[in-house]
Formats: sequence, C-alpha cells, structure tokens
Amino acid sequence: MIPFFILMRNMYHVLRILFRQDEQKAVMLSGAFLLAVGMFFYHSVEQLSYLDALYFSVMTLTTVGYGDIHPVTPIGKIFTMGYVLLGIGIISALIVNFNRALKEFHAKKDQAKQK
Repeated sequence: MIPFFILMRNMYHVLRILFRQDEQKAVMLSGAFLLAVGMFFYHSVEQLSYLDALYFSVMTLTTVGYGDIHPVTPIGKIFTMGYVLLGIGIISALIVNFNRALKEFHAKKDQAKQK
C-alpha cells in the first residue's frame, strides 16, 4: 500500500510540472476537443449512445480497437480514417510531454539528493 501512495505523490508532482507547460495545455485541450468531436460525430452519425460514442472514440484514438463497436456507415468509416491519423499525433504528443515532465521530475529529485 505504501508504494501506491508514493506513486500517487510522484504522479501529483509530474502533473504539476505538466500543467505549467503551455504546450502541454494546448495538447491536452486538443485531445479533449478531439474526443468531444468524435463522441458527437459517432452519436449523431453511427447512432451510438453518448457513452458508447465516447468509449469508441477513446479506443480508436489509443489504437486499442477492441472491435466490439465499429463504424457501419460509409461516412463513419471515412471520418474514422482521418480521426485515427489526427488522433495518433495528438496522443503521441501527450505521451512525449508526459515523458519530458517525468524526466524533469527525476532530474529535480536527483539534484535535491545531491545537495
């Protein structure tokens, strides 16, 4: 249980570093906007519930793709192709920025130990 609390404390510090970066705020806003666009698109075009549409959007952007829900209309398939290509870039940017913040956290932690 103690390692879990240590992990959560470290995650809190990494998130604080992330939210100080303007680039990360823009990427996170883009990711949230892209999820919202996907959710509303799949709700209206593919006739999915909002929860299923959000679920499908998340599974698509993270390239998990369980296959339990899939687009059935031609416009849904076309939208999904572009959605995946755009989403992979945004999700990759989120991962890169998170990794950068994690490195910064560990560098600060190492500097504090050396003093």
